Amino acid sequence: MTLNIIIGKNSNLSKHLHKAIENVALISSSNIEALNAINFSNFEKTNIIFNQFQISTKLYELDSPIDYVNRSISTTAKVLEYLKSNKVNINKIIYTSSSSVYGNNTSCSENDETHPLSLHSSLKVANERLIEKFCMDNHIDYTITRVFNMYGGDDNFSVISKIINIYKKNGTLTLVNSGEAIRDFIHIDDVVYSYIKILQTKNIPIVNIGTAEGKSILYILNFLRKNVIELQTNEIMKDELMISISKNKILLDIIGNYSFKKVEEYILEKIKNNNIEKIC
Repeated sequence: MTLNIIIGKNSNLSKHLHKAIENVALISSSNIEALNAINFSNFEKTNIIFNQFQISTKLYELDSPIDYVNRSISTTAKVLEYLKSNKVNINKIIYTSSSSVYGNNTSCSENDETHPLSLHSSLKVANERLIEKFCMDNHIDYTITRVFNMYGGDDNFSVISKIINIYKKNGTLTLVNSGEAIRDFIHIDDVVYSYIKILQTKNIPIVNIGTAEGKSILYILNFLRKNVIELQTNEIMKDELMISISKNKILLDIIGNYSFKKVEEYILEKIKNNNIEKIC
């Protein structure tokens, strides 16, 4: 029997992985000591999924430098130290990274150099290097997953959830640069499915988790208009990455013939269901 430990108890992805994978122990990144309560001898082997994220509302704030670093790389280091000190039989380690590590690179291939543009993405790269070094030194199989723009589930942070919530509240959506930037949006169910397959696959050090299909917010809004759904918008101009699309050949080699959910269809369904609830 395999134990699956997920670090990052309260994240959207962790909660959905918990529902989809058996024998899961959810550990809060602020309470790593909870590992002491696990009897590892009851399991043949153990998988570790590092899924800790910065608090979304504080992603670009540095009120407490110590807390910011602790929520990212310090947590990773403490868990790795615990695993080594207690000689835990590790089958595989997955570290949830981000497409942000590519920076202004528009090709986003796993073999490309990383070019982080923020503290958050820089710490993601540092975590990647730490995981890589630890696993290679200790002969542990590992996979770094670079997740693109995830939406769905309990998401309250992505631009996709904002579109849905703004429509429900009859609010105004602020478009950055007319909504023309192109992103690779992937549903949380597709991410979870990918993780399940990755847990069963060896020797995949880095894999993009994305659809390889780019769409802009402007495209999504035009799609909604064609379905008689109109959102009020205003605009601001600021610097941003204009194109970020995953190369996903490695992912498709792992998950096989797979149909990703369409982000525009997901939004349309959510809005239509909301309208039906209002009528009822």
